[in-house]
Amino acid sequence: MELVTQDHYEVLRVSRTAPLEVIHSAYRTLMQTLRKHPDLGGDAEEAVRINQAYEVLSNPAERARYDAGLTTAVPVVPQKKGEERRRAPRREVDATISYCVGHDDRWYTARVKDISTLGLRLLAHEPIGKGLEIVIAGPNPVNQALRGHVRWSRMFHPSMFERVYEAGIEFETTIQDIDKRFSL
Repeated sequence: MELVTQDHYEVLRVSRTAPLEVIHSAYRTLMQTLRKHPDLGGDAEEAVRINQAYEVLSNPAERARYDAGLTTAVPVVPQKKGEERRRAPRREVDATISYCVGHDDRWYTARVKDISTLGLRLLAHEPIGKGLEIVIAGPNPVNQALRGHVRWSRMFHPSMFERVYEAGIEFETTIQDIDKRFSL
């Protein structure tokens, strides 16, 4: 069995800036209210991951070491059966963009988390449906808008009170100057 390291913040469903009180509350909510504890009917392996995440994030010294490791480590992404491998190298970014989905004439704001010449991954507060056409206006207004399709979409909770929609966008054509388009 392959050991895959999972992000402790994702396991506890909290943001990276969550204070200690939120971490304690998230742990109690997961184990008791959401019944993740094995004695309450939860999965034992999932409970072990939750406990490991809590032990690290609830100790300020261990959390600081863990956070320092996150900035230097290359993320390990488990490959699911049937899932395709990356076709182009991705680069992490943190840029605000505007986007319009399908034939909707409303524009929304989102954060781009990583980019490649073939596509990008964005986080938004509005749902984004798989398969839809999307137009993206980058952070640099001089560049023309990018067009693509939503390849995948999912919702997750970075904290117990917030919903975020993540989507993978594939561009219509390869964008060779993608790095220039996302730098001001």
